[in-house]
Amino acid sequence: MHRPIWPILILTVLCDSSITLGQYYFVMGYYRERVFPWLVEHLLSGDELEVIRDRVVGRATGHVIEIGSGTGTNFLCYAKTITSLTTVDLNPGMNKRARPRIKYLEFPVDTREISCDDLPMNAASFDCAVTTLTLCSLVDIEKCLREIYRVLKPGGHLLFLEHGLSDAEDVERWQRRITPLQRQLCDGCHLNRPIDALVRNAGFVIEEMSNYYLEKVPRVFGYMYEGIARK
Repeated sequence: MHRPIWPILILTVLCDSSITLGQYYFVMGYYRERVFPWLVEHLLSGDELEVIRDRVVGRATGHVIEIGSGTGTNFLCYAKTITSLTTVDLNPGMNKRARPRIKYLEFPVDTREISCDDLPMNAASFDCAVTTLTLCSLVDIEKCLREIYRVLKPGGHLLFLEHGLSDAEDVERWQRRITPLQRQLCDGCHLNRPIDALVRNAGFVIEEMSNYYLEKVPRVFGYMYEGIARK
């Protein structure tokens, strides 16, 4: 059986100072669009996370926008009674994996391969927004959250399930140390973002939130923020 070549390529790019800029972008582009979507689909689909996804995403109602829809892992978690779903993800590889899942849905889906920091939708277009394991990777998270706030109707809700900055000092120290490498390997993912503060700073009022560690994930990666915020 052949061993996959991508781990060797990635390590070479990160460790070899003689790699040219063009080679770097070629290999990392391949990794981002071909390898990383596969990793996301397999690493973020365990039983524990599936139960939590059902709990969070299943509360969405009306016209829904999902930011960072990825490979469509959340699609079957939505209630069949939602009015519509608009998905937003900039990664072509993620969207390619998500498309086959759309045919099983009983509500209309509008797929947008765009960034969330400048959404083309009108203000007050959606009843609900959903983000799961997405806010960690946004380049301009403050701007994206302001855009989510803008496109929600007054009284609309943001449902979020995110990992982020731990409240334990020892875990936080390691999160800050590891984040530079994490950003390279996981498409910009930060381990140390204070999700609750960022959501509030965008204008939202957090109505419910719980923090906990995932049971089967190292604590540095698995400190979770699960909640509902209102516009």
